[in-house]
This record gives sequence, structure tokens and C-alpha cells, in this order.
Amino acid sequence: MKKSLLLLLVLSLGLTGWTQKRAQFKKELVNKAVKRSRVIHKPEYSVLEKPVSGSQPFSKDEDAIGHTQYDLQSNSLLSNRIWQYDDGTIGAVWTRGVESAPNFPDRGAGYNFFDGTSWGPEPTSQIESVRAGWPSYAALGENGEIVVSHDFATGQLIINTRPEKGTGDWNESFFSGPDDVFVAWNRTTTSGVNHDFIQMLCVTKTDPPYNGQAGALFYSRSNDGGQTWDPENITLEGTGIDYYNGITADDYAWAEPRGDEIAFVVINPWIDIFVMKSMDNGDTWEKEIVWQHPYPFFDWDNTITTDTIWAPDGSGDIAIGEDGKIHVVFGLTRVAHTEPGTSYTYWPWTDGIIYWNEDMPPFEAENQHRALAYENLVEDKTLVGWIPDQGTPLLDELLSYRELGMSTMANVTADNGQVVVVWSSVTEGYDNGQYNFRHIWTRRNYDNGNEGAWGSMIDVDTDISHWLDECIYPVMAGRFDAVDNAVFMYQSDATPGTALDGNHDYQDNIMYVPRYIPVGVAENEPISDANVSQNYPNPFSGTSVVNITLQGRANLSLEVTNLMGQVVYKSDKGMVNAGMHNFTIDASNLGSGVYFYTVKAGNSSVSKKMTVQ
Repeated sequence: MKKSLLLLLVLSLGLTGWTQKRAQFKKELVNKAVKRSRVIHKPEYSVLEKPVSGSQPFSKDEDAIGHTQYDLQSNSLLSNRIWQYDDGTIGAVWTRGVESAPNFPDRGAGYNFFDGTSWGPEPTSQIESVRAGWPSYAALGENGEIVVSHDFATGQLIINTRPEKGTGDWNESFFSGPDDVFVAWNRTTTSGVNHDFIQMLCVTKTDPPYNGQAGALFYSRSNDGGQTWDPENITLEGTGIDYYNGITADDYAWAEPRGDEIAFVVINPWIDIFVMKSMDNGDTWEKEIVWQHPYPFFDWDNTITTDTIWAPDGSGDIAIGEDGKIHVVFGLTRVAHTEPGTSYTYWPWTDGIIYWNEDMPPFEAENQHRALAYENLVEDKTLVGWIPDQGTPLLDELLSYRELGMSTMANVTADNGQVVVVWSSVTEGYDNGQYNFRHIWTRRNYDNGNEGAWGSMIDVDTDISHWLDECIYPVMAGRFDAVDNAVFMYQSDATPGTALDGNHDYQDNIMYVPRYIPVGVAENEPISDANVSQNYPNPFSGTSVVNITLQGRANLSLEVTNLMGQVVYKSDKGMVNAGMHNFTIDASNLGSGVYFYTVKAGNSSVSKKMTVQ
């Protein structure tokens, strides 16, 4: 597709981010299978390719906090990269590398800090004293912060702390595995009232095995800033050789703790999805199965699948709500392992973001291979995200990441009785002539994850600055701000795929933080004491009228919000009697585009879309 035609097409689609209908794919593509080899984690250097550079414009509604040419942020799950403090400040990290691709001697944690007013200057070097990567970030103590990353050359973790967040020198120390066994791919968070407890996960390499596991998951805890650890490098009951042949790099993610309640999730296409939860800061643990794999003790050399498995795509996340309830999300794929060895088959045109919480049973079916199949999912309950139909079919070529799904890299936050999910989806109407671009999408549940309370799906990247961008790796902070905004970051460049996997040459990737997350609006929400009309005329450019019929006295008001959830118009009639009432919406100060209007009558409300020309 020529760029000029693309821009005209996207111009007509740029404000349709509220679409809910699922996109339809060609049957031959849905059934198309692709062979792939399992990623074996070895030294991270590759064949030299000439770096390319360039800069991207960014939306006025987001901040560019840094960049990287090293563009692989995870092998699967993303977590623990951004933290929002109670005072409104924010810290964020990412794997940064800009010099001498592909070896990147300067690779390490890129760090930036929002002081409540603005982000700091873009970092020009990594935090660590040696080449590093895969940073986790969290609060530490009353006002400090911690960054933990790995040194892949020595197989150690690097811990950097400072007592005052956003300022001062970093204090660096190193953490080793038992008997100096290689450890990497940490996930670290902090718990306790003042975030005094460091909670850390890491894994060994798949080869050589450790205690019989091709990848052993270690748990460690410190309450003195990392000077001592108790326990240290233990394998929790439920995660060891009696349960799994191995847990590999980035299969796991922490929820941001709630006081002494901590939890992490393990998600991989070849083992169970399970949650490990502790109510006493890690002294004791309980295991919860979310989805049981049809092949216990899956073994690459010996296990042969007898049917296609509907499985997690390798991405996902976990959150703990303020009531202590666990929430889990993950992407969907289909896989098969039909011969011994590390190659497998997957079906790239499988699409879905799956949601589960502790009030739900595990995903089960008579044929467990199909427990996650479409017919066993419930839309707007367990199936909560997908590629929306925007009237322009996807191109026939599809590029997958290490996370396999069309909708993937799911992240979740639960707070104030609400749940927000963000993910990256291949998106109709945006392409470079070969591949469709991925955009960041978000959806909010207004009733603690319960069925029927999911709002509309919103495309975060409809701004012209992202029409020709690949937007991936969204990561949310674990709390909302004072007005229920969920803070998140993501990575964007001009080409689908990653340079690290050989999809394109090295180029600048920008790390963005939107200034607020779109909230979405639940349409046609039942309202018991009012009947709300569609505004007319619609679309309109001057004024438009909404009629309301009340069955009794009520406080009556109307608010208009844009796609980002900002209130742009309001009118309040106060207490009114039963009968017919109307609001006249004046669009003289509104730009063209899609808006939502919400009529509130007492404790009831209903929201509908309208279009300003």
C-alpha cells in the first residue's frame, strides 16, 4: 500500500478505537501452521548488522522518556518496570543499548523519573557498572528505590539501590546463585508497609540442568536492602522437579504486593498456568492452578502431542486488587509438538486476551487440549481482548514475536474495585505494505473483573505520530492515581519485529509514557429509572439534543468525554421531577471526532457514542 493511500485510510479510521466487534480472518490463514524452534538462551551476541537511526514525533499526550536500539525487552512475560508512588512521582526502567550493535557494550538499565511535574532528561548511560539487562524496578524503604538486573557474562544479578528516589548515587552489589550456578532473568518487587522486603525471582539456564530441571526457578527474600537473604535461592514447593521438568526465562511475573500479600504467576505454552500466593510476606505459600497443561512433565525429547493445544502464547501478567483478589491475563495461541526435539508448530492467526480471577474456576474441558478454545471462552468474561474489526482486512503476512499471539504482551492492574488490561494487537488500517502495525489497546472493567462490566476497547495509538509505528511491550504500574488513571509505558519504532531476532536492521526505539490511560466507556448499560435517547442529529457540527424520560425524581446530569476519558463538556440540571427532559450539547468548542456522553440519573447511568463533524 502506498504511503499516501495509507494516510488517507488511517485518517478515516483514526478515531474508531471504540470498536468492539471481532475482526474476521480468512479461513486459510486461521488454519495456517508455522514451524518454529524453541528459544535456547545462550550468549546474546548476533551477526553484525548496520545500525540505522531516526527520530519519531510523539503525541502531545505522552512523554518520550528514553530510547534504545537494543529492542528486546522480554522473552515472554513483562512486569515490574514502572512504579507509581503515593506522592504522584513515577520511576521507570527498560533495557537500554545504543552503542555498537549488536554487542551493545553499553547495554543496561535505562532509568527515568517523573517528579510530579515532568520527566527528567533522557538517560545517556546505564545504571550498572557492567553490561547488564532485564531490569526490575520497585520502591524500597520509606522513600528509596531499587533496580535489579542481570549480568549475563558472569551469571549474577546486579542490585542497585538508593535511599532517595530520583536523586543521589546508586549503591551497587551483586547476587549469586547457589554454589555460583548461573542465574539471570530476575523479577523483583518489594513488600511490607514501607516496602522493606525485597522479593526476588530468577532462573538458571536450561543447560546444564539444576537438580534435574532444565531451568530452575529460585525465590529469595531480603529485609535489609539486599545485604542478607532469608530464604536464599530456594525452589518453592509446587515449582520444582516433582511438578515440572523446567521453568524458563521470563515465564513469571510478580504482582505489585499489597502489604504482606505477595503473588506471582507462571505462564508458558508447555506447562501449567499457576499462581503462587503468600499472605505472610513469603513465609508460607499456596499454589493455585489457572489452567492445567494436558501433558504433565512436558519433555521436549519425549512428549508428542496427540492434538493441537489451545494454550497461553507466552505473555501475561498478574495483579492483586485492594481486596486481595488475584487477577491474571494472558495471550492466546495454538501449539503442537509432533516430533522429538526443540521445534514445534504454532498457528499465528490465533487471537485473544484471556482473563481470570480467583472467583473463577480453572479453565477445564472434557478435552483439556481445548479448554482455552474459543467455544469454551465467554466473551466479556474470560475473553476480554481481541483485534477489533475496523472495516479494513488485515494483510496476509503476519509477523509474530517470541510472544506468539496476534493480541499479546498483556498486562493488568487492579485497584479501587476496577481492573485495567493493556496489550499489543495487530491493528487493521495501519500497515507498511508488508505487515500491519501493532498498537497498544486497553480495556477497563468497572466491577472488580465481574462479567458484564467491561468497557469499550480503546486504541491508545490513534494519534498521527503513531500511524506508522510498531507499538509493543506495554507495562503498567500496580496502582491507579488519584483519579483512577493507570500509568503505563511502552516501546515504539518504525518497523514490525525486533532487530535482535533479525526482523530488521537496528534502529531507534522510543520508550513512551502516556499522560493518562484511556478508560473506555461501557455502552448501553442498563438504567432502571431513565430512558436515554441517542443524540440527534448524529453526527453533528453545531448542537445536538439528548432526550431523557425519568420514572421518578432524580438528580440529572450529563457529561461528555473524549476517547482519552477527559471530560470536555458537562451540564447538571440538579433534582428534577419525573417526565421528559433534554440536554442540548454544544459542539462549538469540540474538535471533530468520536465522543461519549454519559447521562446520570440518581445512582443510574448510561453512556452512548456520538460523532462531531
